[in-house]
Amino acid sequence: MTRRRVVRASAAVCALVAMSMVGPAGLARAAASGVDQVTGNGDTSSAVTATWSQGLLGSDNTTVVTPRDPNSPLKFMYDDFKSLKVTVGQTQSLVNQAVKVSWTGGKQTIGNGGNLQGDFLQVMQCYGDANTGPDPENCEYGSKGLLPGGALNPQIQGRTGIECVPGSTPSTDLNNMPDGQDGSFRNNGCDTKEPTDATTHASPHNFGIYSVPFVPVGTTDRLYQDAGPIPDYTNYYDRFSTNEVQAARTNADGTGQLFFQALTTVEAPGLGCGEVGSDGTPRSCWLVVVPRGEYKANGYKLDGSDSSSINFLNDSPLGASNWAQRIQIHLNFAPVATNCPIGSAKESETVGTQLVSHAMFSWQLALNHAAHCSTIYGYTEVPESTNTSQLTDSSSGVGLAFTTIPIGAEGARKGAPAQVSVPLVYAPVAVSALTLGFNINLNNSGGFVATPIKLTPRLLAKALTQSYRFDLPDVDNRHPGPKWAAHNPDFITTDPEFTKLNPGVHTPPAANPLAPLLTEDLSALNQQVWAWIVSDKAARDWLSGKPDQNGMVINPHFNSNKLKLYQTPIDSFPRADPTCFNTGDVGERDPGRCSLNLLPYVNDYTDAATRIRTGNNPEGSSWDQTILAPDGQLGWWGNGGIEPAGQQFLWGVTDSANLASLGLVPASLCDAAGNHCVSPDASSVSTALSNAKPDSTGVLHVDPAHPGSGGYPLVDVTYAAAALKQSNQSGNLVPVPAATRNGYAALIQYAATTGQTPGVDPGQLPHGYLPLPSSLRNQAVAAAAELRCGQVCPTNQPGGPTSPQQPGPNGGVPGGTGGPGPNGGPGPNNGTSGPGGSNGPGGAGSSGSTSTAGGAHGKSPSTSAAPGATQGHGIATPPPAQLAGKSVPTPGTPVGALRWALLVVAIAGLVGAVAVSLSKTDAFPRLLRKVRRQA
Repeated sequence: MTRRRVVRASAAVCALVAMSMVGPAGLARAAASGVDQVTGNGDTSSAVTATWSQGLLGSDNTTVVTPRDPNSPLKFMYDDFKSLKVTVGQTQSLVNQAVKVSWTGGKQTIGNGGNLQGDFLQVMQCYGDANTGPDPENCEYGSKGLLPGGALNPQIQGRTGIECVPGSTPSTDLNNMPDGQDGSFRNNGCDTKEPTDATTHASPHNFGIYSVPFVPVGTTDRLYQDAGPIPDYTNYYDRFSTNEVQAARTNADGTGQLFFQALTTVEAPGLGCGEVGSDGTPRSCWLVVVPRGEYKANGYKLDGSDSSSINFLNDSPLGASNWAQRIQIHLNFAPVATNCPIGSAKESETVGTQLVSHAMFSWQLALNHAAHCSTIYGYTEVPESTNTSQLTDSSSGVGLAFTTIPIGAEGARKGAPAQVSVPLVYAPVAVSALTLGFNINLNNSGGFVATPIKLTPRLLAKALTQSYRFDLPDVDNRHPGPKWAAHNPDFITTDPEFTKLNPGVHTPPAANPLAPLLTEDLSALNQQVWAWIVSDKAARDWLSGKPDQNGMVINPHFNSNKLKLYQTPIDSFPRADPTCFNTGDVGERDPGRCSLNLLPYVNDYTDAATRIRTGNNPEGSSWDQTILAPDGQLGWWGNGGIEPAGQQFLWGVTDSANLASLGLVPASLCDAAGNHCVSPDASSVSTALSNAKPDSTGVLHVDPAHPGSGGYPLVDVTYAAAALKQSNQSGNLVPVPAATRNGYAALIQYAATTGQTPGVDPGQLPHGYLPLPSSLRNQAVAAAAELRCGQVCPTNQPGGPTSPQQPGPNGGVPGGTGGPGPNGGPGPNNGTSGPGGSNGPGGAGSSGSTSTAGGAHGKSPSTSAAPGATQGHGIATPPPAQLAGKSVPTPGTPVGALRWALLVVAIAGLVGAVAVSLSKTDAFPRLLRKVRRQA
């Protein structure tokens, strides 16, 4: 498999971009006190609970437009649903996001393994302008390939079912129960409410079968599932792009939960949700839950103790009798926005870390719209080294880069000088976290696992080093693999260390690897993950070759003098095992399966998170003779594909914005004993931020080994680094034009003020980000002022202007040089510093500066600052020589604080030459095919 590094390139955009992409979904939830700002968990102020017994709700989600009919011939179904209540956590201002759906009062699902006989829920998204709700023709449902292979009732995933003989009525009396119009017996079930005439759902292709067509919004097209081997509607949705839930389990206590992915018109053009109409309002849609009980539509009752094929529900939720039992909840979407036309203005290009992508997209939408496209901000995700090269070069067209480390500091990881030759200002704009996101939906684990998954440093080290047997290229059900791994667990889920911490989580029936999805980049963010691992002695011992208490050992290819994982945190997730192995499949060519075939990298955090949420597993290579290889031959490595409901276990490294957007379950990071476990949320991220320490440039870092009691160890502060001067082709420093600096200053000013207001609207702060404390907001606002000036600006303090300052020992920054004090006398000596810094000499004048935790200098102390946060205007003012254009080293950041990563929001597909086989192996959801860059 071709390996590559991804450098995201800027591209002009003229297509529609969903307002839904403003923020990580879940993050884009309506504000409510019950929602955690970092995780997006909780019910918003627009949450709605619908009770089945009250009937169907209208578009106000309050008025009952169709009550349940106590005299219905289908009332035999009612006992199964009479206590069911469904809560949708957000129904207003929806974007492309995960929405929490939970329920109580159900009946425990019957059925074993992947075969669900009855008592489950089916969930879908529909359009419909009528107050009475949508028609079944308006719903995206019917994608094949989402149920486990060999399921005994695959008909529940479709849009078809059996019609009863004309004029019949349902009955629970076997002697009076109607048979099927197609000649099938009554125990197969049939629907008496589906007319057999051709004016409705009578199948135009199969006698005695009803077939509910899909009619895309704005059309009269009737697209049928049974028109041929491929349904007509696959041009609108398929298993890779649908959000339908075909079988959601109910627990023994009658409860259940899932995260439903709301889709806008960008991801689901057949629904049109969020599309702005001629009246200026966005199209609303519906979430429909069809409960399935223990009766077929003709009255045949399932026998839960009998697993024969007739004792399964086997028809569509869209059939008239099943559809009548639905619960419907109206969904209001935020409007889908259009991009600025190409050429409407010169673009202010920005680049940088993927951690800021969701927030930046929100800010772009608001700023570009407010300027009526006379000013345009662009954003491109790039690696750290590209940040440095583009920010220092005047020909790049980029004057602002988002970073979590000092510009140029990435070179220090490889022993290169950590320096930049241009004067920069740093403005904090976002606080977020790295995490491990999970999607576990296993029938043998009770369905969807909603509680955080506990991990120790050693457990994560095992998963990152291909040390579980099924993470090795030469292990499968036919081949035992190397001798060194003979006593290692097959999967993380069979590791006694994992099962002790997560006793309810079991191994899926499929034998695919359960390794985390990882990116291939070199970054300080990766190094931050390793820094947390090696902060633990048990993990260091295991990485150095010492077996754990159960005899599990590290893959020897990772225990090398070159890597030295137990000593120094590295900045990558290597596939260090070079083994290639011919598994003996028909047509398989040498060298066989290698590590990158089995465990390919994903593009970025959004790619990882989207795959995890949709169950689209790139891992688990098997030889497929129908796939076109990179060299043009037939035969290449496939992958796990879409994992069916009840058999999903995916996880990977991602960030809090994507975690919140897609409703993933986070990891809870524990100590070696499995105690003091901490998940990323508003409280733990805030605690870690309060313990952050600045480097000599003023950039804050959280040491993963010391995040404070209750602090989450993988927290990052993203800075906007802006250039005052850049190098031209002759190598000389030239000032960045004032208009350019003013544009970037406006972006920083907005991001630090209005852009820190949590919410779903364009310009607001999506979930996944902790709002900046006032001290950091003030610092960013002051940095924007510096940028406008193009140098150190006069202060508004009585003491007069500040001047460039040399860092004090240990990162402390001395007080500013003031003007005359009161009555012309000298001012007080106010140059102090907090822990980690040294007191600097105070300047004459009435206002010096305070540096907390050895931070950058500022205009004045902030009484509302979190402990450890830098104070005052706090930009990293370069020393005089740097402002004069001479090269000044930028010290490398301490190990525990490094981070970075890549991301551009929406490019789907596998790498390089393998792309030709996507249609058969790995088609991404449509939402990943959108270029998420707002022009």
